[in-house]
Amino acid sequence: MYAARAENLFHLFRSAAPTLLGVMGVLLLASPIRLAQGYVPTPLIPLVVVYFWSIYSPASLPAFGVFLIGIFHDLMTGGPLGLWSTIYLFTYYIVVSQRTYFQGRDQQVVWLGFITVSAIASLILWGVMSLLSGARLPIGDLVLQMLVTIATYPVIAVFFAQFHRRILVEG
Repeated sequence: MYAARAENLFHLFRSAAPTLLGVMGVLLLASPIRLAQGYVPTPLIPLVVVYFWSIYSPASLPAFGVFLIGIFHDLMTGGPLGLWSTIYLFTYYIVVSQRTYFQGRDQQVVWLGFITVSAIASLILWGVMSLLSGARLPIGDLVLQMLVTIATYPVIAVFFAQFHRRILVEG
């Protein structure tokens, strides 16, 4: 009886794990923890989550999970409700549509895809926020955050690949 419940809980955890990783990434973004005394922005881990799982296991991160990560991001950071959901869902659908291209490719190709997606996401974010504010916003801080996110992608992707293999595939 208890073994069946434990198995059900483990199955629930496995199915929700990528969404939970995205939520934890949002919590890290919203936390007062700052890298290098605030000179280095926190990477956008939720964007990494959406990109990585869209390629390697989109069934583990359904569109509804991506939507929840985005809404949670908006609520935690005080942004316009739906902005991050739109960016993450856009990323999700673009990457899922191209996942057969990325599968089996060298990691540098996957990273180049992430660079492209990050640039597009940054431009969308900057454009929407500029429109909402009625002025062209400075883009420097956003570019720096995306550069940090791009630079940390390979390290985070290695962790996610190990997590995917050990928990979701072998588990």
